[in-house]
Amino acid sequence: MSTPDNYIQYFPLEQCYPNQKDAMEKIHRSLLEENLVLFEGACGTGKTLSALVPSLHVGKQLGKTVFIATNVHQQMLQFIDEARQIKLSHDIKVLVFKGKMGMCPLKQGYDECEAKRDNTYDLMEIEKEIILKKQESKAAWDEYKSSGEAAHASLRDAIDEEREKLEEKASSLRKRSCDPLYEVLRAEDEKFQKWLFQDVRDPEQVNDYAAENGMCGYELLKRELKNADLVIGNFHHVLNDMIFSTMLRWMDKEPEDIIAIFDEAHNIENAARSHSSITLAEHTIESALAELNANEKSDLFTSMPVEDVEAVLSILLEVVRDTYDNRFKFGERQRVGRNWYDIRISDPYERNDVVYARFMRRMKETGYGEEKQVQELLGIAAEVGGLLDNAYHEQYKQGQTPILKRSHLKPTAEFFSQYLKLSNNENYYPVLNVRRDQGGEIYGRLELFTCIPKNVTGPLLDSIYSAILMSATLRPFDMIKSTLGITRQTCDLVYGLTFPEEHRLTITVSVPPQYSRIRDDPQNLQILEQVLQDTIENAGGNVIIFFPNAFEAKRHFRKFDGVLGVELFLDETGVSAQDIRKQFFQIGEQGGKAVLFTYLWGTLSEGVDYRNGRGRVVVVVGVGYSALNDRMHAVESAYDHEFGYGAGWEYAVQVPTIRKIRQAMGRVVRSPADYGVRILLDGRFMTDSAKRLGKYSVYPSFPEDERKEFLDVEAGKVKYSLLNFFSDMEELS
Repeated sequence: MSTPDNYIQYFPLEQCYPNQKDAMEKIHRSLLEENLVLFEGACGTGKTLSALVPSLHVGKQLGKTVFIATNVHQQMLQFIDEARQIKLSHDIKVLVFKGKMGMCPLKQGYDECEAKRDNTYDLMEIEKEIILKKQESKAAWDEYKSSGEAAHASLRDAIDEEREKLEEKASSLRKRSCDPLYEVLRAEDEKFQKWLFQDVRDPEQVNDYAAENGMCGYELLKRELKNADLVIGNFHHVLNDMIFSTMLRWMDKEPEDIIAIFDEAHNIENAARSHSSITLAEHTIESALAELNANEKSDLFTSMPVEDVEAVLSILLEVVRDTYDNRFKFGERQRVGRNWYDIRISDPYERNDVVYARFMRRMKETGYGEEKQVQELLGIAAEVGGLLDNAYHEQYKQGQTPILKRSHLKPTAEFFSQYLKLSNNENYYPVLNVRRDQGGEIYGRLELFTCIPKNVTGPLLDSIYSAILMSATLRPFDMIKSTLGITRQTCDLVYGLTFPEEHRLTITVSVPPQYSRIRDDPQNLQILEQVLQDTIENAGGNVIIFFPNAFEAKRHFRKFDGVLGVELFLDETGVSAQDIRKQFFQIGEQGGKAVLFTYLWGTLSEGVDYRNGRGRVVVVVGVGYSALNDRMHAVESAYDHEFGYGAGWEYAVQVPTIRKIRQAMGRVVRSPADYGVRILLDGRFMTDSAKRLGKYSVYPSFPEDERKEFLDVEAGKVKYSLLNFFSDMEELS
């Protein structure tokens, strides 16, 4: 059994960071007590090792598998690196898992892959039978040669005839099987297993190994999941119930056998919301109707009231089309492009779904009565659709169809059944999306958007052995417990920055609050641009500027482009963020200066390490609330309904935005020797803003230990603050 401190054997470094030993002790104790851990640690607190070391030890002692889930590629690389350090002294088996589409050598979809996999397994079984038939044939022939009895010769002929039929079947199956999987099944498990667990292999290395051997890397990894002590994967591997259940089956584990570590855990809510929202496209309804017509004489449809189901789907299709046609405002139709465009069909605060109301009214007019009758018809349709899926699967396996078909009837019926139940529920929000197809025609899609994802996260966190949710910006803990549906005992840990205080400066600038209504005000723009220019000119290295949105970033980039004598980079759609980051980093690492214009909700505000010369100054312009569209208002309303009036704004908008700002601020000062300046450019950040601006102030929303470092500076004196700070840093160096 674990003793209080023998987990430290897994710690790969000579010394712990300040607070790291304390964090590991508390996490170790919490894991043994099967509690959840909420762990906020600033940069430099060694969060990854603090979570990983005790988890591996408890996992080894109790026979649990540690599963790290992250949605940030850079963090996955860090986990891989630290697992490699641990492996130098401990024989831990680490498997880094990646989705099928990223590893399938044939780049096939899931359904086609599944059918080919079935054929490949069938092929392997038939080949075994062929070998047995050959052995039986030889034995019969040997008997004939020794005895001369004709019966043995006849037996051999009969066996050979059976073998030939099997070989014909094998030949047919071989054309519809998966060659890379076939090679995996033929190979010795031990060879790949030994290679895989000799080191910590990333998915690219596994793919290279697989390609060299004509195999499928995804299938190779699947077979070894059951042998891994530590699995590193993505959020969706755990948060998607179907995927997680499948992975547990491959691992030969139950949920209670899993210790989960969620990195960047402040993103769990959005990720779970995304995984639990469901959609149904207009084209899918059309295909379901076509499927009904094509199969109405099939034996599968004998027990189904085809005309009634057809009426339900036809009315649904008609209502969807009529709704978006009628709800387009003046000029709105022309704005619809290739991206999905939301059309309001329900008030985000009242939940009065227009599609639901119109559909039920039309059904009653047609004589179909109440929702219960519709649900019964949808249930029958879903069941028959499942039978069709089985039939299509078998047809593809047998080579009767060149492409694996999927039933559109089943997903259509299942979606709309859920939609009718939940579209007016406070935890969900119905949306009608439209976009143009390749021919330029508009078509629609119903979406049931999940507002509060605790129906996903709550059962998950209740079912697993334990979990560590960690982030540099996880607080407030009460909110994270409420929104994720955490009911278990938790250990709440907070560790702030331990780097020298003289190496960092956080200033809040006395400029007007950057409300959207004053962003175009000439006087405001002049003040803002002067502060930005002073900042860039007096910064001791690279500057990262986070604007509220991409439009503002582009506007200010154009204003300064070619004016300041330093290289400017713009983070914009269609341009590789990785390429921008690489060039920007290179300039800073070589002692130069460049400016990156980006935005708070982009990909460069978190999970990117601007250490040392890569970033010296970070500027956050405005508060940068996320787009306050109908979806966000629906989430706000759902939280109000669930947790009390007023909680909605705090839970849905304010706290997530402050977390984003804190993440952006954390891009600089990444090590004890590193130094940098964080500038908050909006009057709402200032220490006296609560008195001046009341509820519009965001200063109180920051954790107390962080806001005590805020230093109010007048707009015209920012340059002096920077000059003094970087001058002091030069003297210290």
